[in-house]
Amino acid sequence: MSSVVYFSSMKSNYHKSPLNKIKKLANRAGITDLYEKDEIVALKVHFGELGNTAFLRPIFLRPILEILNRVKAKPFLTDTNTLYTGMRTNSVDHLHNAMLNGFNYSTLQVPVIIADGLRGENSVNIPIPNAIVCESAKIATDIANADKLFVVSHFKGHEMTGFGGALKNLAMGCASREGKMDMHSDVRPSVNAHKCTACGRCKIVCNWGAITISKTATIDDKCTGCAKCIATCPETAIQSDFDVSCDMLQQRIVEYASAVHSHYTKPPVYINILTSIVPACDCHDGNDAPMIHDIGFMSSTDPVAIDKASYDIINQTAGKDLFQEAWPHLDPTDQFKHAERIKFGSLEYKLVDVDK
Repeated sequence: MSSVVYFSSMKSNYHKSPLNKIKKLANRAGITDLYEKDEIVALKVHFGELGNTAFLRPIFLRPILEILNRVKAKPFLTDTNTLYTGMRTNSVDHLHNAMLNGFNYSTLQVPVIIADGLRGENSVNIPIPNAIVCESAKIATDIANADKLFVVSHFKGHEMTGFGGALKNLAMGCASREGKMDMHSDVRPSVNAHKCTACGRCKIVCNWGAITISKTATIDDKCTGCAKCIATCPETAIQSDFDVSCDMLQQRIVEYASAVHSHYTKPPVYINILTSIVPACDCHDGNDAPMIHDIGFMSSTDPVAIDKASYDIINQTAGKDLFQEAWPHLDPTDQFKHAERIKFGSLEYKLVDVDK
């Protein structure tokens, strides 16, 4: 069965705000029926790495928050700490980063919560329907404990998955550090002996006794892959080995996304923002020029369908597959193929232009 995806282009005039388009898309997707009074709603976004300018504009969230506030829900903005070392590695730096990028109370009048704890340690396991490659999904506690989820994603390219949209925001974006490690790597983190100063901070935070200190830190087979040591190391001497092939990474992302999507009593609403469509992830501390002009906005309650529709309309507009061209070493459609394999979402969709 095909899913409905609503679309509104960027074409307008100076009398009409694009924000009204987002409001219309949210309403058409059923926001007032799916979110209720006093429900705590996790509004999942990506705050963008400091220095990046392609990330989702905070102002695009305002019409969504206005509707959620009107139905008297209790929304909060949220993201999770990163596996790599940067401005979003721990909650203190992450919140500072979010504030500098415009995701703050003074701008949007809504709390900002990093959902997986100070260093990404707060996690719960939730089941994955029809799982093939993962046993369970390790999801940030505060996202899993929210009554409802609303997902707003910046659709762009990605160097390991071809593109990043709702599926990646659901999976990697909602996973704890241990979950990110689970998706990215089959082995424990490794220590760069040239950087390690044997300060011992990693040993202090390891809950599994997997780290010993001599001339350098050493991680043994008691490691569970929680990756807390990566966030703690002041010298960035501990890194994960990103040894998973791109197709396997995409399969794991799809299964994690399926777990998060099915976790709630009613499906989340998804909005994809098709602006500043750059080749790589918003996790970088910079960004390339967009591959194509701004396209518009989409909404749906099916994360597979909305990503497929976003992927299709961008490539149809360009007259070629921009994502395959940008990252020829991988197949961006592996995400769609695996979603079909595990019967998650629908690759068939009916695109409804709300401007007509």
